[in-house]
Amino acid sequence: MDIAKDLALIDALCVRDFPAEHSGYHIAWLGPGDWPNASDCYAYEAALGERLTHRWGEPSGWGTVTLQERIARGEDIPEAWAILADLAVDLRTWDVPGGDRWVTLAVADRNAEEQPQLGVLVTDIDPP
Repeated sequence: MDIAKDLALIDALCVRDFPAEHSGYHIAWLGPGDWPNASDCYAYEAALGERLTHRWGEPSGWGTVTLQERIARGEDIPEAWAILADLAVDLRTWDVPGGDRWVTLAVADRNAEEQPQLGVLVTDIDPP
């Protein structure tokens, strides 16, 4: 686990052009990918989030239940946010100062039978 390496990745994603196949966003997985136990994933997310909060201020924290309900009703939710709603229960989102990008940390933990994974979304699409 290397927080400095993951912070550098987030920084790079904040300035990198978006790929054609993911118009308006990047999604990357952070941490080792194979956590010794689920609590380590959440602790790493908290530590990384603390550093992002120190940089950019308090994040907006929100759950994805409402997004899932809106998707179920047929509302058009931007792809990046719909992906997170499918994977995670809770999101922490920072509006990156001086730019037009949002950074969101999310623990992909919706499937209880799979090991949680820590993801980051970097997008120029406002949260729905």
